[in-house]
Amino acid sequence: MVNAPLTVTELTARIKQVLEQGFANIKVSGEISRLTTPSSGHIYFTIKDSHAAISAVVWRSAAARLNIRPKDGQAYIFSGHLSLYEPRGSYQLIVTHIMPAGVGRLAEEFEKRKLAFATRGWFDESRKQSIPKLPQHIGIVTSQTAAAFEDVKKVLQTRPAWLRLTLSQAIVQGESAPQSITHSIHCLHQLEDKPDVILLVRGGGSIEDLWCFNDEKVVQAIVDADIPIITGIGHEIDTTLADLAADVRAATPSNAAELVCPAKDTLRPQLTRLKHRLNQAMQSYKDGKHWALERANHELKHGVRQHLQLQHLNIRELKKRLQQFEPNHRLRQDMQHFYQLKQRLLSSTQTITPKRQRTLEFNQYHLRLFYQRLIQRKKEVCSNHYEHLHGMNPKHVLRRGYAMTTNEHGTIVSSAKDLKQGDKLQLHFHDGTAETEVKRTTENP
Repeated sequence: MVNAPLTVTELTARIKQVLEQGFANIKVSGEISRLTTPSSGHIYFTIKDSHAAISAVVWRSAAARLNIRPKDGQAYIFSGHLSLYEPRGSYQLIVTHIMPAGVGRLAEEFEKRKLAFATRGWFDESRKQSIPKLPQHIGIVTSQTAAAFEDVKKVLQTRPAWLRLTLSQAIVQGESAPQSITHSIHCLHQLEDKPDVILLVRGGGSIEDLWCFNDEKVVQAIVDADIPIITGIGHEIDTTLADLAADVRAATPSNAAELVCPAKDTLRPQLTRLKHRLNQAMQSYKDGKHWALERANHELKHGVRQHLQLQHLNIRELKKRLQQFEPNHRLRQDMQHFYQLKQRLLSSTQTITPKRQRTLEFNQYHLRLFYQRLIQRKKEVCSNHYEHLHGMNPKHVLRRGYAMTTNEHGTIVSSAKDLKQGDKLQLHFHDGTAETEVKRTTENP
């Protein structure tokens, strides 16, 4: 049977089917030549090497998504598929993505490092820290002159006024960037008032521009950080190994600033609800504590009264004991004894000789001096006992500016070590009581 001849259209259709199905997803490396960019938005050029050339086109929709703009004479890696243009019977590469020729090597290195770091557990969700809901201090690691820093500040201006920003300046591109970024993260950890969270940000760029964020030093610094880190590196389509290790990955620097703290307009209704709930809780707390405080106050007063009554009994007992040492009482006894001796002396002097009279007068004189000194010493001893006992009177001590302190259970507090912040105390003065609360305690060295 003789095969029927194919029309040109039929042959071209078969070739188109085989060509487009067989080369639906390919990568081609080569140099661009004869680049044209008409007003339609499409990009036409030829891809060539030393022995062959192929026509290529980037349609307008794909051209808008390209990260780079191709240039004549530059070598690239082109991703796309083959298509046959039937009216001319010519084929061309429909390009959807373009990378510089060196990017392929970087992409391979990226996947190699990604696998190694993942094996170490650096990307595990279990090791990532949670971001504080309302941070007060935010650390920023980026270049002071970078547009990313301005974008972050612009967004944070819409956040609560309590926010404090600390820039730890870093080089974010080039060979010295990994060491600089690592040092900046370390510096924020050394601050006395450390940030609650860190933003590691940089604007968009090529894979070469962002390569420092795939460095092992940078990724390990993020993993070892005690402070949660949010990354906002490049554009949404850019992903670095630093993003995978970070506690939170944001699409852009601005998005990182949006994620770190809610806006004022978002917080305002939340704070209103929280305030209402807090007021309700406080009211319930006060209602419950009112009766407890009343009972505690009653028990405290009862305890103080009992304590004072006991002190009064002790004072009366001391007064009784003191009476026998009272100067006038002892003085009257001694004087009576003295007069008795004097009378006996007078009676005896009527029958003694003048010489013995003089001796007797001399002894009488010294005896009088002895008694006077003895009485004076007794007065001083009694007076000291009286002052000591009088000083032990609690009310007397209170009148001198002192106060007796009791806790919520009515127990007398005698040491600062028995107190802690928030304790309720009652101060007892000679003319009344006062309630107070402990703000802080300080022990004597």
